[in-house]
Amino acid sequence: MSETSFALTPELAGKFARLALSHVTREFPNKLDHVINDAADVRSPRELHPIFFGSFDWHSCVHGYWLLATVNRLFPDLDESKQTERLFDAQLTRSNVQAELDYLRQPLRNTFERPYGWAWLLMLAAELRRADNGTRSDWWKTLQPL
Repeated sequence: MSETSFALTPELAGKFARLALSHVTREFPNKLDHVINDAADVRSPRELHPIFFGSFDWHSCVHGYWLLATVNRLFPDLDESKQTERLFDAQLTRSNVQAELDYLRQPLRNTFERPYGWAWLLMLAAELRRADNGTRSDWWKTLQPL
């Protein structure tokens, strides 16, 4: 069996980013993994998870954000990277992080998306921190409480 090599070119990175950008804010269809404690818990994905509501499910949305953060770090001059920065500025806010935290603090939700989704969240946080060179946004610091 021979090894296949491939390089992440700007063109391929742009395709990956466009794919992720097309679904991280697409709320439906959606497969919720959601414990309903009372009638007030029957809400839309966007209401439950103001950052990670797209991509069909929570962990896939987090994974999509990681892909965007990685492409943005490696290819900051792509048009898609500018779109990613606008998305992150709009979505990675203190209030949205607080809402995601509030969700996890509800009864029977402390293991939500564990371990798979948590692993992608850690990868996203690490990628955002890796990209912080002092001139970019502090997205990783905003995400840190989560």
